[in-house]
Amino acid sequence: MLDLNARELLTTTRSVRKRLDFSKPIARPLLEDCLELALQAPNGSNMNTWQWLIIDDPTTITSIASIYNAAMDDYVALLGDAVGENYMGADIPGFNKINQSVDYLRENLAKAPAVLIPLMSGRVENAGVFMQASSYGSIIQAVWSFFLALRSQGLGSAWTTAHLWREQELAELLDIPFDQYTQIGLFPIAYTIGTDFKPAYRKPVKEVLCWNHFNNS
Repeated sequence: MLDLNARELLTTTRSVRKRLDFSKPIARPLLEDCLELALQAPNGSNMNTWQWLIIDDPTTITSIASIYNAAMDDYVALLGDAVGENYMGADIPGFNKINQSVDYLRENLAKAPAVLIPLMSGRVENAGVFMQASSYGSIIQAVWSFFLALRSQGLGSAWTTAHLWREQELAELLDIPFDQYTQIGLFPIAYTIGTDFKPAYRKPVKEVLCWNHFNNS
């Protein structure tokens, strides 16, 4: 376990792609321990309606990577000309590095030693704002707690949702009842190459914080 204090853990847990070590296997008990920690995150009425699917079969991960890359192609096609310098986030510091790391994951996802698919009970496509917020708010925080637990053990992951363009296709591959569960994302898991991560660029608090009443002037 890494010797990180709370501030270090919270400010250096990154969405990692190029620094994932795809060559090193991960013992199942270690992932189970990380998940046990993550499940202490709050969830609606403590109903525990989530399910967690970890895939460590190389053949299945290769198929997952194929679906992921096809879904990425779907998304890029949807963007049309809004790519590269025209992408809405192109002016964010470090954007080029983000682009490179996304491409790297596309090329290497099939090599991941494990992949996590968190499952939220029910479908919310046609639900109101309250039901959507309550549903996602009963699992998202546990996913990030899983990231924190991974970091504490020298492991990492990347937060990806691109495969949801082909969510049903992945559900069929993994025998997930599509009408009963919503996939939250797709998270490759691996040991990290080095552990010396640093805080990332974020807007200053004073630019995003309001007190008492909203004021975005």
